[in-house]
Amino acid sequence: MRYKTVEEVIQDGRDFHAKLAQQYGEYEQLATNRRIELLLDQLKRREDSMKHSLENFHADLSPGALHTWVQFAPEGREKEFLQRLRNIDIDNLDDIAKLALDIEIYLADQYRDLAQGAETPSARDAFERLRQLEELEEHTLSMNLCNLRDY
Repeated sequence: MRYKTVEEVIQDGRDFHAKLAQQYGEYEQLATNRRIELLLDQLKRREDSMKHSLENFHADLSPGALHTWVQFAPEGREKEFLQRLRNIDIDNLDDIAKLALDIEIYLADQYRDLAQGAETPSARDAFERLRQLEELEEHTLSMNLCNLRDY
């Protein structure tokens, strides 16, 4: 754990979503199964959308909220997730889907923990909104995976 500002946490999130989008896009080009190609396309678009959502979210926060320090900012498991993604079998839809859901759950949990530990109302509100955004993405992804399995 280390100190970070709310702005740094948001930037870390944007960077993570951008890296995920890039990797999903590269795999989409290599996919030979139509369902897997559709899943990877959806994941890439979702990560691009999340990156843009975080950019807009950043712009909506006051400078005071952005510069609030978070005492127990997590080191994060982003590198671990990116490594898992690099080593995934791109011919296995279930493995890709499980990893994508694991990432969404992790991010929602991380923002929940940050909200609970935030010392100011503005930081707490920012992290709570990010948690809600990630939980919505998790729900949408789950529904889309069910539809994709029926495809």
